This record gives sequence, C-alpha cells and structure tokens, in this order.
Amino acid sequence: MRTIVCFASLLMLIFSCNNEDDGLNTIYKEKYERRFIIFQDSLGGIVQDSGVVQVSQSKNLYKFDFITTQKIDPIENIQMEMTGSNSLRNVGWTPTKLIVLSRDSINISYKEGKRYWLVNSISKN
Repeated sequence: MRTIVCFASLLMLIFSCNNEDDGLNTIYKEKYERRFIIFQDSLGGIVQDSGVVQVSQSKNLYKFDFITTQKIDPIENIQMEMTGSNSLRNVGWTPTKLIVLSRDSINISYKEGKRYWLVNSISKN
C-alpha cells in the first residue's frame, strides 16, 4: 500500500510539472507570415499563394482568415485546447483535420468536404 501511495505521488509530481504556467503565456499572435499556403476549393481549383494568416478568437472559437492575392475561404468556429507543449490544437483533431498554433508558428492540415487547406506559417514579429 505504501508503495502504491509513493508511486501515485511520483506520477502526480511528474504530470503536474509537464506544463509551464499556461495561464500566463501568450499562445498566439495576430498574424503569421506565409511560408506556404495551398488551398483547394470544392470545385477542384487549387490556389498556391503567399500571404498572411490572421487568427481571431471569440470566446473559445477561433477563425483563421487567409489574406492573399486570391480569395481563400476562412476556417471558422474551431474550438482549440491547450496541449502539453504550450501550444493550441483543435479539439477532436484527426490526421485530416489538424490545426496547431503556437506563439511562433501555425500549421494547418485541414479537410472539410472537398475543400482542403495546407498552411505552414511563422510569426511576423
């Protein structure tokens, strides 16, 4: 019994130290410069462009706007959660619906119906 209590205490110590104080860290900045943006619309048209990804938040829902020379549909109403690596990831992610957002970069691999977005961007600042 004493071994179990010691082991449980050790596990609690390890997992409680996993995150820095997430409440005090800024997770994202407003805009991310383009590394590459690839978008396919529902009709099969493909856009490969440079531009900016603008992230906005309303309550716990995020919106990702793509400011480019061509029109790219935004990704809207995405609920994000904190991960252990001090970044945000979309809730219920799958390999075809993955958004990872940190203070320095954003990576999107997101498919919705026939549309998909592939984005890899770094912070402007």
